Amino acid sequence: MTSTNATPAIAELTRPGGALDLGTDKARLLIRMLRLLAQGQPVTRDHALAATADLGIEREQVHIVLDAWTERDDDGRIVGLGVTHNPSPHQMTVDGVRMWAWCGMDTLIFAHVLDKPIAIESTAPGTSEVVRLHASPSGVTDVDPVEAVATQRVPRNDQVDFSTATAIWGTFCHHNHFFPNRAQAEQWAAGRDDIVILSIPDAFAAARDMGGALLRYEPETAR
Repeated sequence: MTSTNATPAIAELTRPGGALDLGTDKARLLIRMLRLLAQGQPVTRDHALAATADLGIEREQVHIVLDAWTERDDDGRIVGLGVTHNPSPHQMTVDGVRMWAWCGMDTLIFAHVLDKPIAIESTAPGTSEVVRLHASPSGVTDVDPVEAVATQRVPRNDQVDFSTATAIWGTFCHHNHFFPNRAQAEQWAAGRDDIVILSIPDAFAAARDMGGALLRYEPETAR
């Protein structure tokens, strides 16, 4: 898929009612959990419930979503939901604290959703080569190597599965990476018609749209 074709495809996913439109409750719950995890510590179930009580979501629904979407440690604490404290190829530093992301594209989305600058180090799949950059709500800087690109899966609406964390990884995270250059990305994505290769500025713009699909349900005072 070309980057030109990706623009309407991503717009379809992120439009109101599109596959990335989680609805008010799930979108606000996800944002709250992302912000809690980005503080740098695992989150206990009781802390999660207390921190989301003001959202007006039924407690049973909160349990259902968190049970389906989160990674837990041996003590049952939440350690991952997009932002994760389990090491992945996509390392982030937020407010001086090291953490990780499920997807390469997540790191750019989080700059918008968390409204914070993020230092990113992402290892390309099948290699030891690391792409480094800084992302903030206003853009990306310090991209190294300068030829780096991002891959983004753009599935059809009927291919998007948010039922579990594993399903989310299979739908997006196993496919969304940074590569040192376009040639390596093209080699990795060969034969795939659902993968778009984006320049870093174009990836940032796409991430802004995907972050906007979550933030549309946030009150203006909470952004």
